[in-house]
Amino acid sequence: MKPPAFEYLAPATLEEAVAALGGEDAKILAGGQSLVPMLNFRLLAPSLLVDITRIPGLDYIEDWDGGLRIGALTRHHTLETSPLVRERFPVLHAAMAHVAHLAIRNRGTIGGSLCHGDPAAELPGLALLLDAQLRTTQRTIPATDFFEGTLATALAEDEILTEILL
Repeated sequence: MKPPAFEYLAPATLEEAVAALGGEDAKILAGGQSLVPMLNFRLLAPSLLVDITRIPGLDYIEDWDGGLRIGALTRHHTLETSPLVRERFPVLHAAMAHVAHLAIRNRGTIGGSLCHGDPAAELPGLALLLDAQLRTTQRTIPATDFFEGTLATALAEDEILTEILL
């Protein structure tokens, strides 16, 4: 099945992306591993897709106060192969090999997986287990408050997940 028609925007900054989300029936596109199948099955029909993959500064894994700061656009495979992840959070490192298959891990992002909010996925459960803090363009949300139900999160329509703190 083909997705319904939509407009496409690839902003260069977070500010442009947030502005594009306001007042529109918009969805954020990162890796697309969860969103695209939902579009194809017409489970979602947004009028606008806001592609955040060209926004700089959202793909990183950094040392942070004995833990890690992980950019929302960090790919699953990057987490799987990161020495810092292996050293600091062995359970996250071990789980990454079980996220879909390699092609998906090469495209899918940690932020996309968390924002999709699928309770059957590995990353939402790991975020809860590791007491993750999810930083957005507006606030920092504990993982325990971020997930509100199946495929539902606490994100406002004009809010973008930017960073995961472990």
